[in-house]
Amino acid sequence: MASKAKNCNISFTPHFKTHQSLTIGNWFRDEGVRAITVSSAGMASYFASDGWDDITIAFPFFPGMIPALIHLEKTTRLRLFLHNPQDIELLKQQLKNPFRVIIEMDPGYGRSGTHFRDFQTIEKLLDACEKCNMASFSGFYIHDGRTYQAKSPASAADHAKTVLNILAALKSDYPQASIIFGDTPSASLLNDFGVVDEITPGNFVFYDWMQVQIGSCSLDDVALFCLLPSAQLRPEYEKLIVHGGAVHLSKDSIQVGDRISYGQAVSMDSSGISLLDGMYLSSLSQEHGILMVPKGREVTDSVTICPVHSCLTANLHDSYITTTGKRIEKRILS
Repeated sequence: MASKAKNCNISFTPHFKTHQSLTIGNWFRDEGVRAITVSSAGMASYFASDGWDDITIAFPFFPGMIPALIHLEKTTRLRLFLHNPQDIELLKQQLKNPFRVIIEMDPGYGRSGTHFRDFQTIEKLLDACEKCNMASFSGFYIHDGRTYQAKSPASAADHAKTVLNILAALKSDYPQASIIFGDTPSASLLNDFGVVDEITPGNFVFYDWMQVQIGSCSLDDVALFCLLPSAQLRPEYEKLIVHGGAVHLSKDSIQVGDRISYGQAVSMDSSGISLLDGMYLSSLSQEHGILMVPKGREVTDSVTICPVHSCLTANLHDSYITTTGKRIEKRILS
């Protein structure tokens, strides 16, 4: 991803909410990354403790962030998502150092941000930045979650192109603005980002079963799996109860063919990773997982699961174990 950004002559400010690990963060330093994206002030503080001093908090600002921001600004250049002009004045009163403002745009997805046609709010925010000697306008940002609902690379690319058209119009109206774009399917599949100046994907560090289904990666690209203990075989139902529920994997699911999957069983050996056909998590409760097991299939003491969404799964655990047995510590609970 770092090479792609360099080849496209755009900045790379990866999102660290997926891995939440100081050790893995240093892998990005090895690729020349100096600025990062996070999803909370607490997460920003975690990475600031390891010397990261240029951090974007990619979540709409709310006043409860202020105590953490007061601490962070001592060592860190902050970029904040602001959607209310009054909050710029509030931050001016509370902070001592300059901060940068990003206007998050809602491309019609309906999550957070200012609707891309709401020029009145955009102008009010820009005016507030202009009048505040502490705030500087950094640019427009879009993360369109609809690419994660795509069922093919072409479908994901179509969603991305719609967003790129919106960003191109914003760049035309506000040529001084940086254009920031962040989602893993788009960043993985596109080779031309148009007017985009900066990308902020995060999930690509591990990928997952959802990304495999979208076509934004192959199974061999996935780098995070859960090893779940086998507990009780129910051959009459062609099911295996495993110790792996929503508290270990999250409740995310994906439609694969005519079934709902909460994770896909795989085998791993020296030749690579392969699917175990017909073996998938069909349902989850808090600790229990139900793994479908075709008749005659051998059951071992544990099963390796490719999670639907690596960001959520990783967030629920306190460390990673590499294939060589090394433990990598991480932060938990974003």
